[in-house]
Amino acid sequence: MLYSFVRPIARLGLRVFYRKIYVSHAERMPRDKPVFLASNHPTAFIEPCLMACFLDRPLFFLVRGNLFQKKVFDTLLRGLNMLPIYRRKDGGYSKVKNNYETFQSVFSALHDNRTVMILIEGSTIQVKRLRPLKKGTARMAFGAIEAYDLEEVYIVPGGVNFTYAERPRSEVMIEIGEPVKAKDYLEDYLHNANKAIMDLTNAVRPALEDCLVHVEDPENDALVEGLLRMHRSTFEESRFSVLSKDPARFEMENAVAKKINAADEVALPELREAVADYIEHLGQFGLEDRTLMQRKQPPPAWPLWLSFPVFLLGYAFNKPLTLPGKYISETRVKTHEFVMPVRWAASLGVYLLTTIAVVVVTLATQWWWLSLAYVGLLLAGQYALYYLEYRAEYRQHQRLKIVPEKQLEALLQRRALVMELYNNLKPKYESA
Repeated sequence: MLYSFVRPIARLGLRVFYRKIYVSHAERMPRDKPVFLASNHPTAFIEPCLMACFLDRPLFFLVRGNLFQKKVFDTLLRGLNMLPIYRRKDGGYSKVKNNYETFQSVFSALHDNRTVMILIEGSTIQVKRLRPLKKGTARMAFGAIEAYDLEEVYIVPGGVNFTYAERPRSEVMIEIGEPVKAKDYLEDYLHNANKAIMDLTNAVRPALEDCLVHVEDPENDALVEGLLRMHRSTFEESRFSVLSKDPARFEMENAVAKKINAADEVALPELREAVADYIEHLGQFGLEDRTLMQRKQPPPAWPLWLSFPVFLLGYAFNKPLTLPGKYISETRVKTHEFVMPVRWAASLGVYLLTTIAVVVVTLATQWWWLSLAYVGLLLAGQYALYYLEYRAEYRQHQRLKIVPEKQLEALLQRRALVMELYNNLKPKYESA
């Protein structure tokens, strides 16, 4: 009941918090079958929320057991389809024993052809790479098959890729991969359980890597990010459509990371230097690569003037409602990976309380216009977000106008050099 109530509210909140949400190849998830949805874990809890809101089925989740210590939280979290999983650091071996009940709940959910999401890395770190996988997913898959003699348990990789996980109004790409079948390893499991669990876990890893913008070498993080900024500049997408099923965006970013991962390392230092040089000179003029690429199509000013009253109304009303979330996340949260999730959740809570207050006042006074005005102000606030983004784009082009022609030409030459070096990269095996 609580899950069904919260889901549409969270979905609306996520559609506002993110500028673009891509969900591609969700059809790869078997329907009416026992499924583990194995995901990476770059933020505290945004990726489970995204999966729950934008996949077409209810999900069950395994979360840290220490969150269930108080009765009120235990009831609340279980109402959201969350099940506790205990680690030794959550309370020692005595708490780990409590996992037996959770495993039985998971097995029962799989028996009922439910989808159980598990954050298979086990901990949260904000990086563009897949970290070592925990073996619990494989262990539970075999356990469910044994407990209920299931025909199959599917482990479906689900990659959640943020362009900038630390920023609101960025983009997120969810890519669902091809299922891995646990029963393919069952015979080995019956003879050597530990080896089969490791083999199944190892089979999930490349499948999940294929769903991620995965940068193998941390030394290439800045290089890949610079190249992604440049590739995003030429990627066409709708300004107002938030949700998309088109895989093209993920495929583009994934291809950039894969090319760098496979490249001959001898050529990478020169490319790193060229990218860093280009980004540095862009920054000297306060420009984005997108502005340079779209210099011949500057946005007109008239939409800013024409819609300014709507923007002002929406901004003035909604800005104060977003301040508590911003304040809490910036002053009370100490872990980097929790900042944006807490900001989103706190802001969503403020809007929910405000909505409840408006509804109560409307019912008490019969001032129906109050609710209508409130909805109008919320819509104006949504428009204000687009207005601010359009205004930033307009100002970028105004800044571009004052760049001397020689400097502009030099920027274009630096960019051309980067793309030439990138396009001429050879894989390791070709240079061997």
